[in-house]
This record gives sequence, structure tokens and C-alpha cells, in this order.
Amino acid sequence: MVAVNRKGSTYEDPPSLSDRIRYRLRRPADPAAANRRLVEAARNGCDLIWIENATMIRPETLQSVKRLTPPPSIAGYAEDDMMSRKHGSVWIDRSLPLFDLWVTTKSFNAEPHEMPARGVRRVHFTNNSFDPHIHRPVEPAANETEDFGAEVSFVGTYEAARAKSMLHLAEGGVSVRVWGNGWQRMAGRHAGLRIEGRPVYNDEYAKVVGASKINLAFLRKANRDLQTTRSVEIPACRGFMLHERNPEVTALFEEGVQAAYFGDDPELLAGCRWWLADDHGRQIIAEAGYQKATSGGHSHHHLLRTAFQLAMSTIPTAP
Repeated sequence: MVAVNRKGSTYEDPPSLSDRIRYRLRRPADPAAANRRLVEAARNGCDLIWIENATMIRPETLQSVKRLTPPPSIAGYAEDDMMSRKHGSVWIDRSLPLFDLWVTTKSFNAEPHEMPARGVRRVHFTNNSFDPHIHRPVEPAANETEDFGAEVSFVGTYEAARAKSMLHLAEGGVSVRVWGNGWQRMAGRHAGLRIEGRPVYNDEYAKVVGASKINLAFLRKANRDLQTTRSVEIPACRGFMLHERNPEVTALFEEGVQAAYFGDDPELLAGCRWWLADDHGRQIIAEAGYQKATSGGHSHHHLLRTAFQLAMSTIPTAP
């Protein structure tokens, strides 16, 4: 595995001025010398190169790899909408024709006029997945219920549409607890809206899901989301999920059987009131969603195994 960030860095580290400028120019730095180390690793021998969230990898690097004998297959994986400029880079733009396989959780990115039109020769759509070592039922200890519990909770980054929906719930008498980055601007807006001001990861995330009666799943409009990692992680934690409705996600978890759905703010408020009053119904749906998530091939292992098989079936081509 080749790291792409400096040793000791975390997701919460604020970007430097240089990083922000490079982000705007779509020319990210390579702080961990990932390009050099990738070529070195390939020369030591490998069958597959898997590139994930590595926008600093340059086309010259992949061209060097393809000149090896025999050349390894090169596969990319993205959970974001790669038709959006902010999710790629100049380097990735120029590298797309060099990938033997592109794996995406955005079904529309596989349409002929999207990633294939940008030079990707083979695109594979996959649903989102979960890590069974992290996303699993975790019951908070008795003294942790206050720390993580809620009638209605949301875990995720601030977005204006999400804020509007949760303020609508609070004004309608439904208390909401929010975990994630960027929500400080909502602090104090309503007594029924509890802003934690920090994200939760790993066991803390699983405890929030397990201790919340209703777990909200919003879609990011800027990312054209039809499903997200939350769409699978919440059921995998045996949480009751109330999710924005669309045909793709309702095909994953059956409405009223394995998850509940809403289409707008009035339906969201009505749904929260209905399900908060039905403890037994929530438990039945949460259990059914858990069984579907954990037995339906939605784990990271299943996703990677399928993608690796597809990538290895692709015959690499010379640049």
C-alpha cells in the first residue's frame, strides 16, 4: 500500500494556504511522494494497481507502470461524482484513458456521455458498501446513552438543504442531534436542534446509530447522490434508517420493510412523528435492514473482490 498523505496527518487537519491554492488550481501536491513510491512498488512486481482518492497521481506515473513487462492492470475507485471538477484534478483528467477499469458508486457516471466520454474505456458501477469491523451493532454502555443517544440523529457534513430540513423538524417539535463538521453556524438556532460541533467515527459512529431511535440519511445535492455510504452503514449497524427517497436506494432496501423514506420536509416531519410513536415497528425494520445489509453482498470485501476480478480480467494496453 502506498500512502498519499504525510505520516500522522488526519482528515480533520486544516489545509495550508498552499494546499488551498493548489485545490483551486486542481493541481494537488504529492506530500508523501506517492508517484515515485508507486512506480517503485510496481517495479517490485504486482498484478494490480488500485488507485483510490489519490488525485496527485500523474499520467507520467501510470505511463511508466504500463511500460513494465508484464504491465499490471490499473483500476480507479471513486465514491464522488467525478464529472464535478472539484473531485478530480488536472492529473486525473489526463490519466483517465490509462485506467483499465474505473469503479464508481455513482450509477450515472457509467452512462456513455459521462466517464466513458472522458476517455475511460471500462466503467463498473457498484453500490456503496460497509466495513463489518466498524459498521456493526454496538450497544452503548448505560453511562453512554446520554453521550450518544437521540430521538433523531444525523451524522454528516453541513449542507444548506440538510440544515433547512432539520430546522423544520425542530420547529415541528421533533428533537434532532447533529454530529459532523460545519454545523457551528446552526448552534443556537432552535432549542430542539442540538449541534455537537464535532464528527464521530468508528465505534462512536456505531454507538450513535445504535442509540438513536431514528437515523436520518440525507443525499448531497452537489454530488448528485442517489445513495451514500450512510445508506448501507446505518442498516449494517442495525439502526433504523429514514432516508431520502429515490428508485435506486429503494431497490437496495425495500420501503416500509427494510428502511423508511421521505420525499420532502413535510413527509420527513410526518415520518419522524409516526416512527417515534412505533417502537416495535422501528425494531422490526431495523432488524430487516440489518439482515439485508449483512447478507446481500454489501461489505467492502464483496465490493473489492468483484472489482479486483473485473480488473484482472482486463488486458492492460501499452500507452
